[in-house]
Amino acid sequence: MQHVASASLILKEYERLLDSVGVAFSEIAPDGPEALFPGHYKRRERMRSTVKSLTPAGAELGLTRCVENFLSYLSDVITDALVARPDLLKSQEQVSLEEVLEHDSIEDFTSWAAEKRVAQLSFKGLDEIAQYISKRLGLQLHKDETDWLKLKKGVAVRNLIVHRRSVIDQRFIHLTKEKSLKKGDVYETTMKDYVRTAESAMKIVGEFDVEVSTKFSITQRDTKTQSWYSEGRWGPEGRPSRTQPTTTSAVLEGVQPVPDAPDAHQEGR
Repeated sequence: MQHVASASLILKEYERLLDSVGVAFSEIAPDGPEALFPGHYKRRERMRSTVKSLTPAGAELGLTRCVENFLSYLSDVITDALVARPDLLKSQEQVSLEEVLEHDSIEDFTSWAAEKRVAQLSFKGLDEIAQYISKRLGLQLHKDETDWLKLKKGVAVRNLIVHRRSVIDQRFIHLTKEKSLKKGDVYETTMKDYVRTAESAMKIVGEFDVEVSTKFSITQRDTKTQSWYSEGRWGPEGRPSRTQPTTTSAVLEGVQPVPDAPDAHQEGR
């Protein structure tokens, strides 16, 4: 991501330099600066082409990593909650005596059983995971439906990248409900896809983590001590204000790439 952001920043500075040169030589270059410095403008076009080719790959990488960290966070925090409250594991599911005897203590067995249950959940969709959290933990995973829909699309895009090499199928069209999509076309992941997914994931985690840590006495990391933290950009504080640089501009201008979200927010998760 830093490579993509740096390439974008270099291109922007090069374009700014060419614009300044164009103004400075406008009086002696009646045909425009491009006629006076053709080599530099050709170089600019090559740089633009390079940045354009890098952007989709960078967006795919960022979005995929973001979704995987979000799902890993859910797995870890559900496990922590179930270990803290073993009674929540009660179900009709059967385990063998051999599986029980493999563990040295009831605590080890509880942790194993919780991780096994979470592993089963990981193969289900976000809605089913949210329903499990609501029913078993008594908490709502998300509060804002808009954020939830953005995150669900991000997960759908990630699955398309990982399992279909970004080739659009009927399932993806159904999940996104975007009529402009055509089956068989390649979906080009954009920086907007990545940033929307990252911001919604971090906001959902920021709000949910406060509730789950309070209810189950799970230790949180102090986000303000982290190098990536910026007041008001994500988490319970909400999105950036208009006076602050947006996450989108930070990524595209190479100021501060969006961190791997939301795994870095939590301690031990």
